[in-house]
Amino acid sequence: MKFAMRSWALLALSLGVLAACVPQSNPNNSQPDVTLSASQTYFPSQTGVQWTYLPQDAAPNDPPYRLTVLGPAPFGDQVAVKYRFAGRGVQKDYYRQITTAGVRLLGYEDTVSTAVTRFNPPMLEYPPQTQIVAGARWGGTTAVESTIYPPNARPQVIYKETIEYSYRILGKEKVRVRAGEFEVFRVQFEAKGSGGATDSREVWFVPGIGEIRTKEGFMLAARNFS
Repeated sequence: MKFAMRSWALLALSLGVLAACVPQSNPNNSQPDVTLSASQTYFPSQTGVQWTYLPQDAAPNDPPYRLTVLGPAPFGDQVAVKYRFAGRGVQKDYYRQITTAGVRLLGYEDTVSTAVTRFNPPMLEYPPQTQIVAGARWGGTTAVESTIYPPNARPQVIYKETIEYSYRILGKEKVRVRAGEFEVFRVQFEAKGSGGATDSREVWFVPGIGEIRTKEGFMLAARNFS
């Protein structure tokens, strides 16, 4: 479906992929470990923070994907924190605003296709930390628009739709992945486009760590911060 392919296959990578507050180094990462300040432990946003992901059924030596915080950057007429997801020929930059009101996704840029996707209003990925409890719900409606910017040609809108989305915390349980054992919140994500297409995914989230399992089913393999 156009809705699922264009929109949601890209969303999970922006959305919070973070790491726990136990010192841990990443032998496959040349960057030094990063220590987060107290204000950054819910959804890490410090420049240099990095998470490593692998598909659920990947072999240990398979090439990884990495999500890296590049720091503050403009997105349209707003300033956001830029997160880069890269690996296996993929490079996407996600732009989030992180405040006491929660984590909002403004949009993302796909370097390979030159497409820029915007959410108006920004999508609420996570509410304030105090609201991350079993049974919690949040969501909204947003207009999604993707535009490609080909070299030496006019920009072209390739996708435009209004989407209703919702998140619901199903419960809390312990899981084990390559990065270790975590007590995760199981979050159900659902979305419906104005054209009728629907999408449903499950995410595993830990405050101070982020998404242990992303919408695409990628699993946290390592991180470079404590």
